[in-house]
Amino acid sequence: MGDALHVQPLPLLYSGTEDNPVASVFLPTNDGFLHAFDSQTGEELWAFLPARLLASLYPLYLNEESASKHYRLDGELSLVILNDDGRPGLGGEERAILLFGMGRGGDGVFAVDVTARDAPRLLWEISSSDPAFADLGQTWSTPVAARVRIDGAVRNVVVFGGGYDAGQDNRNYRIDTQGNAVYMVDLLSGEYIWSAGHPDAVHDHPLQLDDMQHSIPAPVRPLDLNGDGLADRMYVGDMGGRIWRFDIVNGRSRSDLVEGGVLASLGGAAAAPDATAADLRRFYAAPDVVPTVINRKLVILLNIGSGYRGHPLDTAISEQFFSIRDFNAYGVIDTAAYPDTPLSIDQLTDITDDPSPTLPFSTPGWRLRLNQGAGEKVLGESLTLENTVFFTSFTPGETANECSAGTGINRLYAISSFDGRPLLDPDRPEELEPLTISDRFRELRSGIPVININRVFGEDRETMICVGPECLAGDELGLGRSSPVRRTYWFQDESR
Repeated sequence: MGDALHVQPLPLLYSGTEDNPVASVFLPTNDGFLHAFDSQTGEELWAFLPARLLASLYPLYLNEESASKHYRLDGELSLVILNDDGRPGLGGEERAILLFGMGRGGDGVFAVDVTARDAPRLLWEISSSDPAFADLGQTWSTPVAARVRIDGAVRNVVVFGGGYDAGQDNRNYRIDTQGNAVYMVDLLSGEYIWSAGHPDAVHDHPLQLDDMQHSIPAPVRPLDLNGDGLADRMYVGDMGGRIWRFDIVNGRSRSDLVEGGVLASLGGAAAAPDATAADLRRFYAAPDVVPTVINRKLVILLNIGSGYRGHPLDTAISEQFFSIRDFNAYGVIDTAAYPDTPLSIDQLTDITDDPSPTLPFSTPGWRLRLNQGAGEKVLGESLTLENTVFFTSFTPGETANECSAGTGINRLYAISSFDGRPLLDPDRPEELEPLTISDRFRELRSGIPVININRVFGEDRETMICVGPECLAGDELGLGRSSPVRRTYWFQDESR
């Protein structure tokens, strides 16, 4: 079996009982196969190999030495349950569909129907050979499902970034020629619906944006803000350090379905053409989107960290963690209304050296410089629970090289989403010394950096935060045993 380098397993419960579940675990690997395993026995149930990868099997069979890593199916999986009835297992009209790209393995995006546990079916496959997707790069951006209304008809769709331009492996600042786009396709057929891109792109995108000059390997984050079951907002970051906002105006035609622009520019794009090595912050992960009430006003917090995932041992870039406040939570911002100069890094409050910062409501956000060792960086998404944002960082060791990346330091940060101050443990005695900068994080086991944070429930529904094999109890982190039930209000007038 090939290696699963940049992916993690994804389980699906079909039926059974708590003591005897009937479930499959899916995993793509770099020999080109999507595997399905029985969760109880580990037995392989089936494996799917895209036809385009058939020719790559013989070189693997020969097992000859190679000067470069072999990539094939290297993209994260996303699972969609259509007609979800909210109960465990699959039944009735429910359908389970796997979505995935190829990561460094190529420019394909796939949808596989896995509703029948032993009879998977390929729904569709797209690539840059289709003129509508000519601007696709390496498909790093995990496809995500949503629902929108186009010309009065509700459609199940998939949204994803244009992917990665391999030229970004070059450490210098660059304008990309692949991947600088955002796509929307039909969930069941893969039919092209909408896209955004640069005016000079190969494909004539309906939404043309002069600043869309950098590839987008990050997942796009769609949101349903008014609770009507339709996505009306999307956020995503790019390789130039920009944060994009898109407003979906449901009911419009395909050509003018979405308005969008740059909300913040925090990396090399903002400093170009005089960008230094320290400026070249890139966003590989989706922003952690947190609707929050501050000063009796709904504000959307966008939490995201920068980190050169293409070169995790890099020490030249001044990487940071950001929390941006989008004050226009419900309204639509017309494309033409975005300012020529978006929010800059200097406009965010630097809380790095202040463990107890005081931020006024009007501040556009805060930033935390990652300075716990040369090259400290964020390689994955953050997770916000009960107003506490969790994220991991990786600092390469002083003697690390491309074959010994595991000699670095992994840290788990737990800080306030409002102002970045260290998490206050409710059981911490008042007579102890005040919290310090080092109270923002704790070191994890060293080794290859683990980029995914998961929330799980332990015994008695205790909330736990897990990073790889290490799990920390919610009580230890200052969280309750489970998230409390909070009142939610619905208004006829959405502007309220």
